[in-house]
Amino acid sequence: MRARMSATLSVAALIAAAVPAAALSGHPAPKAAASGPLGVARDAAPVVLTGAQIPQWAQAPAEGLGKTYPAGTNKSTNQIGDNARTAHNGTVEVPPVNPAIKSVDPSTVAAYSWVDGAWKEIRVQVDERFPYFLANGRSSFSFYSGTDEELTYAWGGDGTHSIGEESWKKMFGECASRFAANTDEVNQAKSAGFLSFGPQETASSYLTSMADPQPLFDTDDELAFQAGDAGGQAPTGQAAPAGASNGEMVTITDPLDPSTVRFVYLFTKAGGSSYTASNGYVQMSRTADSEEWIDRYSYAHGANDAIGISNTGYGPNLPGTVCRTSAGNDGGITTADGVARPSTDRNPRDGFTVRTSTYELGTLGRWLVNSLRVAKPVTHGKSKQYGANVIARWKGRAFQQSPDSSVSLVGFEDEQVNWEMNSALLGWRVGPVRGIREVWGADSGTNVTKTETYYRDADTYAYHVRVHPIPADGLYTDWSYRPGVATTYYNLKNQNGVAIDGQPDNSIGEFDQLPVTGQNVEINSCDPTFAVCSAMNNPEEIAGKGFGLVYEFELTGATAAAGNAAAVPYYRDDACFDDGTGDAPAPRPWPGETSTDPRVHAGYLAYWQQYWDNHPEWQTFPRPTAFSDFKCQPALAVNGDPTANSAVPPWQIMPFSGAIGEHGVHFFFTQDSDNTFGPKNTDEVDGQQWRFEVPMATPTNVLVPYGANVTAKLVAVAAPLGG
Repeated sequence: MRARMSATLSVAALIAAAVPAAALSGHPAPKAAASGPLGVARDAAPVVLTGAQIPQWAQAPAEGLGKTYPAGTNKSTNQIGDNARTAHNGTVEVPPVNPAIKSVDPSTVAAYSWVDGAWKEIRVQVDERFPYFLANGRSSFSFYSGTDEELTYAWGGDGTHSIGEESWKKMFGECASRFAANTDEVNQAKSAGFLSFGPQETASSYLTSMADPQPLFDTDDELAFQAGDAGGQAPTGQAAPAGASNGEMVTITDPLDPSTVRFVYLFTKAGGSSYTASNGYVQMSRTADSEEWIDRYSYAHGANDAIGISNTGYGPNLPGTVCRTSAGNDGGITTADGVARPSTDRNPRDGFTVRTSTYELGTLGRWLVNSLRVAKPVTHGKSKQYGANVIARWKGRAFQQSPDSSVSLVGFEDEQVNWEMNSALLGWRVGPVRGIREVWGADSGTNVTKTETYYRDADTYAYHVRVHPIPADGLYTDWSYRPGVATTYYNLKNQNGVAIDGQPDNSIGEFDQLPVTGQNVEINSCDPTFAVCSAMNNPEEIAGKGFGLVYEFELTGATAAAGNAAAVPYYRDDACFDDGTGDAPAPRPWPGETSTDPRVHAGYLAYWQQYWDNHPEWQTFPRPTAFSDFKCQPALAVNGDPTANSAVPPWQIMPFSGAIGEHGVHFFFTQDSDNTFGPKNTDEVDGQQWRFEVPMATPTNVLVPYGANVTAKLVAVAAPLGG
């Protein structure tokens, strides 16, 4: 049984149940800063209202019921299964319109603030939501999941204010992923068995993205704007903006400073907001090769970027053709690169780029997030000039933290070798305020989802963890950074910061060997002398020249903590700790294999030999000829940078893929979280991690003000204008 890393983050919050609610107690509450209406940190916070919070506008939502077990299970592992693979494996009904409630077309919504005695239009975004019923019956592990209900987004957008697509439906195309060209193509795919119709689907359903069955603004839709766009209170009796009506006043209060109150005004008008996806705060788009079909043979065996080489039966298992073939692939396939060949397990690359005035983020795929650049302080809000790439990798682990560990009875899983290929992109959308994309599936967590939401100054990673119990060492998730770029780590017990230099700062909670047998275990837990051992209400910050990144985790579901315990945060700064995947200080060859594997040694040697060949400044030192030429001596780095010491070559300072300022959550034990074989949420673990990107000249502790955006959220209340 294999698990999904996504659980880790979602679950991170669990330990908070046993910790006092105010982990920020003892730390001064942030006051409003003179430079912004709610303070600089508060300006960075998004405000998201559900339709239920605007009851005068919100009709009843679409309601649904998923097909019951064994619907959505694999017939080959469960003889009563149906192999159904669809995100709509249920029925949805729309209640009658309530005439006592205003019927609002979401595309007609506009927002304003009152500034300097006049209306000022601001960016606003309405994201419609409705129930999905996830069934991934082509996965060989789907017998454990069946069908799961999830309230998520109408990915297609309205074509003007927001754009996007329900990406998982794009199962067609020879070299690149696309929607079906016609219903005949859909019916052929259905006959071939890799596409299934839900109870209310037809062949036409696969030609485009599904819209919310309730087309009116309803109680589960979301409306978002930036807190920093709020203004003062408009005078009593003030006329609405030209052409606008049905006004709602949103009062925004800071619970840490109740005297700071600001307002946003919502209206409906023909054409709605003048802001669209093209002039919004967030620009999110696919990379140039994002829709290219690939499979495991698109990579050389042992390449540091290889995916899909483990648990190949756990994903969507989409057949078709692939036009990208690597020499040296592990299947011995000799088809020329660029020529179509048959494949039984293909997926699009699904790389994305996100840009705002505050940061630029890049992904290589669905689980592989490997680039984040923060805007230089002098250009913040002006031209988009970003600093150096900060992160090396978002990492996930199941069963054990490293392939070198021997505590697991069922193996080792990671974000690259396992989860990336055994997943699909459910959908993505972007509008004037935010961009969203959702990943569906991770190995035996066939219906686990990860939803990434990108705002102007922050991003979030929300998880619905639906998976079997995880034995042995449990689950890990963390962010790892690039040496010499990330230089300082802050937490509530280290307010002055500690240097990120690849040298361990703590040892309590780190267990690399069993005391008697010497067995390699490599377990990370929380060091109570170094950090607050709570996964919630516990902000952390990574900073360097030009940037700060403030993280905090929260639970988001009613069942998230039920029966789950022992989730702790951990921190590890250790350039010599090679945990099987990563991009820095050196890219990890043969990802997922043990660090003692001769192939891994040969891969590192090949990398550093090529590095020597391409860097004349290091050719005064002998070219490495054997693995024994490598030495891990991070103390010789200059300010954490292994290339800044001219007296010692970098392969004798930080030669491996290490843990540079890694911080994350270790979830030791889990109960079942896969909804007890039913579509309704009964025991899944739901949570999300926030990250605020903060341009700054030099590392500065901003834990408390930005952390308050999670632990002491702004309070927004809507009421009819004039009511």
